Amino acid sequence: MKVLVLFAFAVLGCSLAGARLVSKCELKQHLAVVFNSLPDNIKQSGLSGDRFLAKVVCHVEQLSGFNTSAVTQLGKQSQESSESGSASNEGGKSTPPNRKQRSPQKQGGISKKDDKDTTLYGLFQLPEGLVCSDNITLPNLCGISCNKLTDDDISDDISCVVKLLTDIVKNGFMTENSKKVWNVVKQLIDDKCKNLNQYFGEC
Repeated sequence: MKVLVLFAFAVLGCSLAGARLVSKCELKQHLAVVFNSLPDNIKQSGLSGDRFLAKVVCHVEQLSGFNTSAVTQLGKQSQESSESGSASNEGGKSTPPNRKQRSPQKQGGISKKDDKDTTLYGLFQLPEGLVCSDNITLPNLCGISCNKLTDDDISDDISCVVKLLTDIVKNGFMTENSKKVWNVVKQLIDDKCKNLNQYFGEC
């Protein structure tokens, strides 16, 4: 099974290298390749089918606008950024070029109680600290640098999301940082998106 998943990620990385904006049809296609390679017991838990993919892709559209370099700063940083405006370019920390800084809101599984200085990265708006780190020596669930979630190769983004979903399915609340992981997963599979049966109509 691991060989199939790794092969799927290798194909995905090659085919999407160089993309900055990903269409819903492209994302559906490559997510389907990865999820279809999972064991039957994982797929039978709900991680399969067009409706499931529509939920995930629809939320990607809402969270990042399909922008592979999307970055959202929550909490103190976003407040300071909104107060300083253009002055942040002179002395403060600003969003790097080609990264889309989105307005602060509850997303990425982050609540108002724990959103201080939290940054969300990439297509799936995954939170630093939990799934990635700016300091690669610090442990995180996906074992990657946050920069990997904002480059043009989305294979590591998808690999990370698949890990979070499968960990929850297999281990439930025994998963490491289960509450935070579940909050991230809920953002991708809740029922806020409507008309899911027609979502991929153009594909």
